Amino acid sequence: MFRFYYTYDLISELEKELLRDHRIVQLIIDEYDLFLVSKALFESIDNGLSVEIVVISTSHKKSMKLVNLCKRLIDLNVQIFWKVDKNLFVKEDYFGIFDKEYLISKREQPNFDDAEGLIRFKNDFFNGLALDSKKLSMFDGDIQIEFESDRSIIYPKELITLKWEVFNAHEVEINPLNRKFDAKGVEEVLVEEDTKFTLTAKNKGTIQKKSVFVRVLKIKEIHFDGEVLDPVIQEYIAISSSSTEEERYAVYLGQKVKISWNIKMLGKLLESRMGNLPLSGFHEFEILKDTEFSFVFKSLKTTQRKNISLYCFEDSSLFSEKDTEVDIKTIKKKSIIENFLYLVKDYLTKLFN
Repeated sequence: MFRFYYTYDLISELEKELLRDHRIVQLIIDEYDLFLVSKALFESIDNGLSVEIVVISTSHKKSMKLVNLCKRLIDLNVQIFWKVDKNLFVKEDYFGIFDKEYLISKREQPNFDDAEGLIRFKNDFFNGLALDSKKLSMFDGDIQIEFESDRSIIYPKELITLKWEVFNAHEVEINPLNRKFDAKGVEEVLVEEDTKFTLTAKNKGTIQKKSVFVRVLKIKEIHFDGEVLDPVIQEYIAISSSSTEEERYAVYLGQKVKISWNIKMLGKLLESRMGNLPLSGFHEFEILKDTEFSFVFKSLKTTQRKNISLYCFEDSSLFSEKDTEVDIKTIKKKSIIENFLYLVKDYLTKLFN
């Protein structure tokens, strides 16, 4: 005798009906409802009930808690089918059919007036979903893992692509991503430092791991040397920046300045006013005003910028004739320019801080 019943509280009605004397039940529910009705399911299975379940979900991913529940049910000969369908998940048109004649549904079916036609329709709908779904099975035995990265040596903050395919496993996790994944997939990851990616696959009785290591190279920073011509010894003397974070130098007005570089990397070097430059060279000039240089080095992997600022000071007393009488060796050890720059450094620090 065909009959049907609609209810907003589907789980409570299913729990009561499962404990009555039935031979077979077909359920279409979501994974959350499966947890709620699981206790009644285990009791009814002990009493000889055959159970078929189509679980509606929005993803193929399954929590370990769900996997363990499905494993227990499958071990008791329950057939579980996994159907990914966002529309069905939103509609929540869930139901249970007992012994092919009694329907308990969460939603009313306005297009059917007779119980037999409705139950036949729902039974066909269940069978169609089961055929179109993936039947769950708890794998056992050896696990096979294919896991690789498209690049193993990169520079910081570059993307790599992880690709994997796992056979004979019901759970796949990749660390340090700390997420569960499908048995086959591709994932892009931004890597900032040396990283070992480990894929862990599990089935009913086995755990298998495979790792790939990605080396992150340190980017060599481009460097420029600043020098000024000492008028007494007629030699270039290195000067130091007044800032540890920026290239700021103090020089004398009218003094000869030399900026040199030697970049031992493949790429192109240019300066905003001088244009393209060789990777090894220097620029020598007489400074007549505050001057700034903006260097850009471009390689296949990175773009580096370096700004150099030169500030002019005038103090002719430091170039008096008596200085020429000073012993050359003493000047080389501690030049007039170095003494002057040491005093100016504090001034510039206060000026820009």
